[in-house]
Amino acid sequence: MRKGYTDGPFGQIHWRMMDAVGEATMPDLYCLHPSPFSGLAYTNVMPMLAQNRRVIAPDYPGYGGSDPFKAHPSIAEYAEAMLAVMDDLTRGGTVDLTGFHTGNLVAGEMSLMASHRIRKLALADVPAFNAETSAKYRAMAAQPFEISDDKECLEKPWKRGIITRLEAQGPARALEMFAEQLRAGRDMHAAFDAAFTYDVYGRMPQISHETLVFASQSEMLEATRWAAANIPGATLVERLNITKGVLDQLAEETAKEIIRFLDQP
Repeated sequence: MRKGYTDGPFGQIHWRMMDAVGEATMPDLYCLHPSPFSGLAYTNVMPMLAQNRRVIAPDYPGYGGSDPFKAHPSIAEYAEAMLAVMDDLTRGGTVDLTGFHTGNLVAGEMSLMASHRIRKLALADVPAFNAETSAKYRAMAAQPFEISDDKECLEKPWKRGIITRLEAQGPARALEMFAEQLRAGRDMHAAFDAAFTYDVYGRMPQISHETLVFASQSEMLEATRWAAANIPGATLVERLNITKGVLDQLAEETAKEIIRFLDQP
């Protein structure tokens, strides 16, 4: 796996790239990460996705190794930054996109902003919440990370990075993900703020690309079903035996569904 940087509209964007396994006959696949992590979330599944294609996982502005960003960005700004990486690494070529949680919103927005550059979308566990639910989650998750000398300030990141992931990821990976979210510092909440203020109900029905909507057994199940029903022509695949570890413990199952869809003519 290689790492590098692209000069984007909001500073440098860090990315990870896995070269194709076999001949690169398929379009590049860009992986858009969940909040509040980075492209690191995809490192376990990237080798499984790289069958005859390059796989690229950028970090949003303000996350991972990318330059810091503002406290209240938008999904459109994240999409603009990711399109800059696409322009840099894929040049004029057509690409496929996959996302997980917040990454689905970024992928969808990219497909609306640069429709001619996108071939297919594969969206896993989509946070397509209505306005009331988004407001509730925004109040819970989209608050600045208050840093203090009291270790209790780490309670929420610890729960999100360790407690809810330990069984599916193991201690080493869970610790890695816990530390990765801390890199965003006080603005760790920014991607949540962007996600829960995004006009999902207005934007997703405008997507015109061939789309896979992949649902695991999660708190986003009904929202994911809504996305599948409202993205024109989307294909819904439910794998309700998957209850956690979509990109880690059960990454192979996730990769199979994505590759099967992307490889269809």
